[in-house]
Amino acid sequence: MEHNFFNLARNKMFWILDAVKGGKIKKNLRDIEASFSLGSFDLLMDKNNPALKNLLDLAVNETEFYKNRKTYTSLQDFPVVNKNVIKEHFGGLVTTSSKEKKVNKIFTSGSTGVPFMIYQNQEKKNRNTADTIYFAKQAGFTIGDKLLYVRLWTKELRKKRIPALIQNISPINIEDLEGEKIQHLLTKLQKNKSPKGWLGYPSGLEKICDYLDAINSKPIHCNIKSIIGMSENLSDDVRSRMWYYFDTPMVSRYSNFENGIIAQQTASSNYFVINWASYILEILDFNSDRPVKHGELGRIVITDLYNHATPMIRYDTGDVGAIAIDPDQPFPVLKTVEGRKSDILLDTMGSMISPFKFMSIIPKYPEVKQIQFLQVDNATYTIKINMDDSFNREEELLSLFKSYVGQDAKVKMEYVNEIPLLNSKKRKISRNLLTEKNISREKSLSV
Repeated sequence: MEHNFFNLARNKMFWILDAVKGGKIKKNLRDIEASFSLGSFDLLMDKNNPALKNLLDLAVNETEFYKNRKTYTSLQDFPVVNKNVIKEHFGGLVTTSSKEKKVNKIFTSGSTGVPFMIYQNQEKKNRNTADTIYFAKQAGFTIGDKLLYVRLWTKELRKKRIPALIQNISPINIEDLEGEKIQHLLTKLQKNKSPKGWLGYPSGLEKICDYLDAINSKPIHCNIKSIIGMSENLSDDVRSRMWYYFDTPMVSRYSNFENGIIAQQTASSNYFVINWASYILEILDFNSDRPVKHGELGRIVITDLYNHATPMIRYDTGDVGAIAIDPDQPFPVLKTVEGRKSDILLDTMGSMISPFKFMSIIPKYPEVKQIQFLQVDNATYTIKINMDDSFNREEELLSLFKSYVGQDAKVKMEYVNEIPLLNSKKRKISRNLLTEKNISREKSLSV
């Protein structure tokens, strides 16, 4: 009861502080709720039109990059941009009015390894906070509750003790998730009876599940109210194990540093509810800027309606997805978010294969510690395996893999002691080395 009191007090204090500052987060939250309460997509787009026009007018009147677009008639009159374009033309993309105000600098390298910075105005920061509160609530989390935040906590990202205490955030470094430390964490959680939620890399939460599997644990009763995976693809295996051990459904969140929350799954569906309240989302062809049909994979391109410092208009996120109509949702949804193009393997005929197919292989081989699928050439692949003992099911795995990529594929099995993590401490289930080479070539040409 004491812990619940402090959670409620934090919640009240958050909204009191917001009210003192003008109630801007509350205002944005109500606007987001109003958007999602509309009964049709047309009504939502009509509601978004003033914010979109405001953004486009600001861009053509206050930036050097867009000044020749003043006669635009629609969003489609604007070019598609990506990180390289923004880096190359950064000075010409910052609005003149934001240069006179305090802006927030957002730094990211993400999984691309490309250092990247944009500016965000305070209104955008408020909008991101409101988005976070709204989507966290959809997953069962209430602001003020303890947030168990699993990620790589670098020196730059690590929260100071007092702000973390006030926000009730418990930062858990993914590098610390080993046997005894996991047990110590779980013991603390069981002693703390207050409502709490998980947020973090699925690979980090998977480590916790693996530990619980290893000790034949029963479900952990520690009042978990929400589980949200972020930054990596979420497999059905991790989702089901987290649900079993912590007695609440797990959802996946699609977001990035430079924009914020773009979409999030519901507990009852694998589809992602798009954050239409704050973004315009397009799925464009891989080789042109034309939209693809519903259900087809393409580039995820977004327009951030609320960043007026560095307008991000038709920004190619580098991710791949497909849009669809869900009869249970009033607006189009993301049928799938496949991750970055460099994560997607092609079969021997050149067609894309969803990384989720490879993720589905993992539960079939519990004896394997780590596995990674690589495309080396058009019809040449490598499967990296890390395990303690000899692998007796190689032919079975090869047969399953070839059923996805093609029977004429040349596949090499490579046994390793460790599959390296990215700098962000995320692990890729698949890597397309051909695509990575092309991306590296494009970067070198743009410098």
